[in-house]
Amino acid sequence: MFNRITRFVLYMAPVLFVSVLLVGLGTSKSAAQGGESLSVTGCLQKGVESGGYFINADDGKVWELSSKSVKLGEHVGHKVTLTGSQVHHSQAFEKKMAKSETSEASGKEFADMHVTGLKMVSDTCQ
Repeated sequence: MFNRITRFVLYMAPVLFVSVLLVGLGTSKSAAQGGESLSVTGCLQKGVESGGYFINADDGKVWELSSKSVKLGEHVGHKVTLTGSQVHHSQAFEKKMAKSETSEASGKEFADMHVTGLKMVSDTCQ
């Protein structure tokens, strides 16, 4: 009887450890992808890199945009209000993207945003 319990515990310990580890990794990934919800209004522009977009926000900040659900390309040149969350990338990724982001920002403060919603304010940026 004692031998069965010992084998069961020795079998379950690694399973429990791996389960806890996987749950912890999933939590840190989602925290890095989506932070606090935010709303940005400004002029939507085509980015330097292929398929890239950014917005010159009314507050002077420039946001590099990403979205799988919102069709940003349909609103280039429009004044829009975007909803989503700030994205924090790895240092290696940020270093890789620094040249294009710096040229798009033209010396202004910039950050990355994952867009979940779009509302058109005007069909021009004026």
